[in-house]
Order: sequence, then structure tokens, then C-alpha cells
Amino acid sequence: MTLVKAIQMIRPFEGLPHYETAVAQLHVAATKGKRELHGAAYRIRNAFVAYDYAVSYGKADAA
Repeated sequence: MTLVKAIQMIRPFEGLPHYETAVAQLHVAATKGKRELHGAAYRIRNAFVAYDYAVSYGKADAA
């Protein structure tokens, strides 16, 4: 996986908090190798998906 592909994976979450931190973490992971970058990209994407789900559907449940 390349750094560009990893950043594309998290681009849909660009407006969420800590997006810039996630991009910086991907840059650091890229210096450690492809395996580290791959793992970091999927961990970050999963965290953003979970956050987005909690924010979106948590409000719907509270109403």
C-alpha cells in the first residue's frame, strides 16, 4: 500500500475531528514500511467509521 492510497482511504472523513492527526500518523507509518502503513490505514479508517456511526446514529436514538 502506498501513502497516497492510505490517505484516499480516510479522505471521506476529512471533516471529522483529528483528521490532520490521522494523516500525520499515516506519514509516520509510511516511514516504517508497507506493513505498518497498511495496518495503520485500516485502524484509522475503522476508528473514523466507528466515530461517525456513533455520532450519526447516537443522535437518532436519543431523539
